[in-house]
Amino acid sequence: MLPLYEHGNLAPAKYDHNAGFNTGLWYDKFYNKWFTKTGKNSGVEWALEDRGKWEWVKELDGRTVGDPGLLAEAVERMVFLAFSGQGDIRCLATDWRFVTGLGREHQVENGFVWHHPLGVPYLPGSTVKGVVRAWTETLDNVTDAIKRIFGPEGESVEKMAGSVIFFDALPVDTVKVQADVITSHYDPYYKNSDKGNGTKREPPADWFNPIPIPFLTVAPGQVFLFAIAPRRPGIEEDRQDCKRVLGWMEEALSFMGAGAKTAAGYGRFSRRQALEVRWQEKWEQHLAQANRALMGPIRLAMEEEGYSCEPEKFMQALTTRWIRQMLDEKADPRERQEIATLLAAWYQSHRPDQWHKPNKKNTPKIEAIKRILGM
Repeated sequence: MLPLYEHGNLAPAKYDHNAGFNTGLWYDKFYNKWFTKTGKNSGVEWALEDRGKWEWVKELDGRTVGDPGLLAEAVERMVFLAFSGQGDIRCLATDWRFVTGLGREHQVENGFVWHHPLGVPYLPGSTVKGVVRAWTETLDNVTDAIKRIFGPEGESVEKMAGSVIFFDALPVDTVKVQADVITSHYDPYYKNSDKGNGTKREPPADWFNPIPIPFLTVAPGQVFLFAIAPRRPGIEEDRQDCKRVLGWMEEALSFMGAGAKTAAGYGRFSRRQALEVRWQEKWEQHLAQANRALMGPIRLAMEEEGYSCEPEKFMQALTTRWIRQMLDEKADPRERQEIATLLAAWYQSHRPDQWHKPNKKNTPKIEAIKRILGM
């Protein structure tokens, strides 16, 4: 039995994208490349070996992870939440490999950050916030804005939340991952550091064996969606801060990068505006559907005749149908009042000049509407 959780030995030994399991959970918790060796007092101990680490990382090399349906739902919720809070989004794709979480504990020596429910690589909102803040601190004349947008630094006694909310950055679709390697050329030098006990530290030398250490990365060309929103949507200053942050975020991810090994070119992103337009259109469709769901039968009937988007078409329906229905004394007074209210709003939105200064043709219609409304 391998040294895994209870029933962990029943976990899949090989990665299978069609199995539908959480890849992050599998990769982090069910490592199965252990071997046994004789330990102290002739006991048997579980141990790791470099070959097993490579085999584990290679299980995911070149594969795609994540469930497209679950990802689409999660990203849509995040986009709609950001837009509904007067925020905005950016779609950014990895220019080259991207990795975060190397410092996390893992049997292969280098960890990886997985989104717990979705089982895909992601950037926590706190990380996105830290990257953008680090970038703004290299700019001039933004000290006051940094404090307001990101909050005070360190253990400041002045407690306050920043004016901008940073959401987790999620992949918009399944993510391709790739194996990579860090090669330690001076392993004895790093392991035998001077501990102050008089032991001489092993100097770095060319005759040491290079030791390749595998780790997992996100492949180039993978698109992530970044979202922000003002903490107080009703405050103009917070909304303006969001606009500034969008520019800073794009610059930070393009020039500085996110995650680990940015000095070596990892973690750089570039914008994908076409995807942003697609999400904006989807949000507008969502709003239209939501508004229609709140409409009564009269407004829905008017919408069918062009009330919101086809003024010329609706003008004809207004003349031939709605004015007559509004003036029908046999009709329900509440319906007549509703029709008059909607027609008045339509005139003021689509024909304001006719509403305020009606010509000879429109005067009877305008007067009838105002009469029903008691104006």
